[in-house]
Amino acid sequence: MNPETGMRAIDWLYENTEGFPENPLIVSFFGGEPLLHFPVLRQLVEYSKPLQERYGKKMIFSVTTNGTLLDEEMLDFFEEHNISVLFSIDGDRETNDRFRTYKNGSSPFDAICDNAAHLLERFPNVAARMTVTKENIPSLASNIRFLNEELGFRFISPCTALELIDDHESWKAFDLQCRSAARYVIEKAHMNDYVHLHFLDNGIEQITSGHDVDVACGAGKTFVGVDVEGNIYPCHRFVSYSGSDRTKFRLGSVFEGIDPVKTLPFRRYDRHHILGCYTRCNECPAEKFCAGGCIALHQEINGLFTMPLLQQQKLMNIWHSICLETIDCFKQTGRYDFLMEQIRMKPKSFMPLND
Repeated sequence: MNPETGMRAIDWLYENTEGFPENPLIVSFFGGEPLLHFPVLRQLVEYSKPLQERYGKKMIFSVTTNGTLLDEEMLDFFEEHNISVLFSIDGDRETNDRFRTYKNGSSPFDAICDNAAHLLERFPNVAARMTVTKENIPSLASNIRFLNEELGFRFISPCTALELIDDHESWKAFDLQCRSAARYVIEKAHMNDYVHLHFLDNGIEQITSGHDVDVACGAGKTFVGVDVEGNIYPCHRFVSYSGSDRTKFRLGSVFEGIDPVKTLPFRRYDRHHILGCYTRCNECPAEKFCAGGCIALHQEINGLFTMPLLQQQKLMNIWHSICLETIDCFKQTGRYDFLMEQIRMKPKSFMPLND
């Protein structure tokens, strides 16, 4: 993205929230690898400063990075401007190197670990984002331990590539690994330490609040994705997932504005429009826990964003069951208040349960 398009995107966001209560406004730098273009990132953050005063609204920034390019200059800038960081790392060397290597095939792992250490010294609440695929399911729990014990991450967000997990044995292994990870959280809690796993923190908070989830995310409602040319899509995933339907899901651009007619399906969408997975939603144990999952992924795989992947029900039932059992365990050991206190500490960089 060139600076002019980025600046226009920030202008557009301010102009289209003027008179509305949203404050602060949030801009996330996402890729690819945003730090490949750090000078533009810096320019856009600095460009926003006078606009924040003019419009009377704060703008906060976040960046998702694989950590290979982090340096002290960047860390200084993040600290100065209170930019939150989400660190993409899948686990130990073997796991991370499976899909994350340099272009020449060499391993970036040592550099990543060094940069993670520097980052956590400055920002101890940074979350590690793990991508869970079929290949690394068997080491999921041990990789969570590695990220916590060896690298020092206290906030860990396993994000499941649902479309890649398509057989019973993988789901059985996933269930066992997630339960093992929950036991690790419980073990640490007994030592007055707590490891924040996003599916546990968000899931337990959701269950204990008694609040039914209406939508899995705010795609096309409360947030949008802007591509490098300034085109606006319902979210960052629709930028790449819309495929042959790219024109259909283009809502407009930061230069010409949004077509309100194209936003209607997203503004109207909620859990009542979900077509169901294996069963109808009202027959599912996780009915009040799930709001259908990622609509961009559903569009890519099923060709219909209201039709969740079959894997969605498996995922939500596993996590729902684990959250209930974890709550019960903390109650039985008299540590429930400790659990709730820790969950309230989770950072804003922790993503929604269904992301």
